[in-house]
Parts: sequence; C-alpha cells; structure tokens
Amino acid sequence: MEKRSAVKRLQQGIAGLLLLGFLCLTACAGSSPAAQSGAETGSNTVPAVQAVDSNNKESGEKMLLPEASGTIRYEGNGVTIDASHTDQGYVMVRCEPSEKRLKARVSTPAQTYYYDLPGGETYSVFPLQMGDGVYTVRVMEQVEDDLYAMRYGTDIDVRLGDETLPFLYPNQYVWYDETTQTVQKAEELAAGLSSDEAIVKQFYRFVVQHMTYDTQKAATVQRGYLPNADESLKTGKGICFDYAALFAVMLRSKGIPAKMMIGTVTPENLYHSWNSVFLDGEWVWMDPTLDGTGHRESDYITERIY
Repeated sequence: MEKRSAVKRLQQGIAGLLLLGFLCLTACAGSSPAAQSGAETGSNTVPAVQAVDSNNKESGEKMLLPEASGTIRYEGNGVTIDASHTDQGYVMVRCEPSEKRLKARVSTPAQTYYYDLPGGETYSVFPLQMGDGVYTVRVMEQVEDDLYAMRYGTDIDVRLGDETLPFLYPNQYVWYDETTQTVQKAEELAAGLSSDEAIVKQFYRFVVQHMTYDTQKAATVQRGYLPNADESLKTGKGICFDYAALFAVMLRSKGIPAKMMIGTVTPENLYHSWNSVFLDGEWVWMDPTLDGTGHRESDYITERIY
C-alpha cells in the first residue's frame, strides 16, 4: 500500500504541474516521420575504454558509465563486439572505417533494433532492453539503397543483474558522461533532496517549464537525428524526442532508472516519445511533452524502448 501510495502521490503531483500553452498536438504529429527514422539510427559513441564512477546521489551512489573491458570480446572482419558487461544491460560495438554505410542490428526472437554505426576506433553503446535471453548482435554493411549484408555477428547469452540496469546507463539515445552539462544541472537541482520521489518531481517540473516545443524543428529534422541533452538544456527548445532524452539523462545520472519510450499516442495517432520511470518498485508513465493535455497512460502504444 505504501508503494502504491507513493506512486499515486507522484502522479498527482505531476498532474498538478502547469504547462502554459506551449504545445499543439499537430506539431507533435509533424515530428513523427523524422523521429521514427531517427529512432533507427545514431552516432553517439564512447572511447574504447570509458571511465566509470562519477559522484552521484548524496547517498554516495555512483553514476554508471559503460566500459569496454575486453574480458569478453568477439572480433572478425574489422568488427569488435565487447560483451564484457552484458549483465549490466549493454553491449559495445565498433567497426573499422568503411566507405559504405554501417548498421548495428541487435535482436532477440521478440524484437529487432537497428542503429547507425559510425566507423572508427570508438565504441557505440547499445542497450539490452529486451531482458534475459539470447541476443544476436550483427554489423551490417550497405550493399545498395536499403540492402545490407552481414559483415560480422555473434550470439550472446544475456543474464541481467537486474531488470532496471539497461535503463541506468547511457546509450546512443540517452547519451551523457561525467562532463555533460545536463548531468551537472541534475546534480544542482537534486541538491538537498533525499528521496527519489522528490528528485523525479523536481526534474519533471524543470523539463516541463524549461522546454518549449520547436515546431520548425519538427518540420525539418533530418533522418538520423539523435537528441542532445546539452543542446536542449542550452536552447530550451526541442521536439518530444528531446524532452524525453533530457528527462532520462537527468534521472539516470542520479541513479534512477528511466526508459525513453517511442510509439503512438491515441486518439490523435501521434508518433511520439515519452518516459517511464522506476519508482518504489514500479514503472511509472510520464510525458513531459504532453503535460497538461489530458492524456492517460492507456492512450500510449509502445513500439520501442531505449
């Protein structure tokens, strides 16, 4: 009962936050095709070995950052797949430079995710968001147009240390490190707050009040677009993708599991991005973009999670 009461208090508190007419639903709908194409591509990368453990909550927890340790590594045809920390909910992939377009394909029998893969020495980080099981990780090279051939791949048996771990680390869609300004802003906003519930409410309030929906960006955003939390923080403008990423970066950096959700909002059939936050043992739906528009969790149809 205490768990449900805490979640209910949070939802009531969020519902009470006022957003003064910054968004029209048709503008969000206008962003959907580009957001969809962007949701299958990306270029956020990390060095071959990324430093871990930056100061996090007042409780002394550490901000979790990915690391290519090399203890479990698969290599072939210029591709390296580092699976050293799949128990933590991520895999890291890199490929030697190619004149052709590269994609990473991460799949289970339940679902398949595609990502753009930049060639070079840096790793790209991909979440293992589909839970325990056998994942097939492949690097695909473009043959022509939308036709790709496998360059290298392997199967990886994944056993997560905890179901929330894929949503506590940065990845291509929710990218940050210890130098990210958004992380520093989260630290500032969370100062003096001792509970996850208070931190979540504070971050949600900030995103709703700080961000203004960018209808021009929604109409012109290009294929392959990925959100940049620091850019959103700086400009205070963005599309739903940017709202959700900014919120998720702030939460994950403070050790609070947060999903970036992509799918459709009914009855308008808006292609959209929103969040789900793990609080008091439950995943709680939150949408900073459509705050105050009267939508309910039952209006949302999830297609992909990052």
